[in-house]
Amino acid sequence: MFRKLMLACVLLMFAVPGMAVESKASGGYIGGGLGMSKFNDDGAFDGFSYDDTDTGGMIFGGYKFGKHFALEGRYTDYGSFSLMGAGFDVSALSVHAVGSIPFGTSGWELFGQLGFGQVSLDVVGDSTDESAFAAGIGIRYSFSERLSVAAQSDLFIWQDSSLGQTYDLTVGSNLVSVQYIF
Repeated sequence: MFRKLMLACVLLMFAVPGMAVESKASGGYIGGGLGMSKFNDDGAFDGFSYDDTDTGGMIFGGYKFGKHFALEGRYTDYGSFSLMGAGFDVSALSVHAVGSIPFGTSGWELFGQLGFGQVSLDVVGDSTDESAFAAGIGIRYSFSERLSVAAQSDLFIWQDSSLGQTYDLTVGSNLVSVQYIF
């Protein structure tokens, strides 16, 4: 389903090039996204029955300080995963520096983000919070000065040594998002 949604968004972006304009150069913004999430255990769960994918979503808000830089806060719900039938939910609260490279006045821009946040793992009523590094990349198309749609990939990484050995755990998602600039 996610691939069909992503393809529909990309086709829509190419189908209406006359509508494209540069996004507003600065201002506050809000948005949200939906996509597929994946939890990577770095081998910690080898030999166990493990479901590592789900549907996730995020909401975000920030401020653009010109065409090339923004600061953003996010809440991301990566969904539910399971290990031997026991489910665990993963979410993150984070802050990001976002850099953008517009492609002239075409309405297209490439963006990347680096951030830091708190990843929460909720396992059968017990919650564990881990500090994590975040990174991501995407491409955005602006339909108007205030409204845009993007395809993006985001990833959180942290180390966990609660199982006796240190593992590099990651949770990430491929999303389609919408952004509105005030």
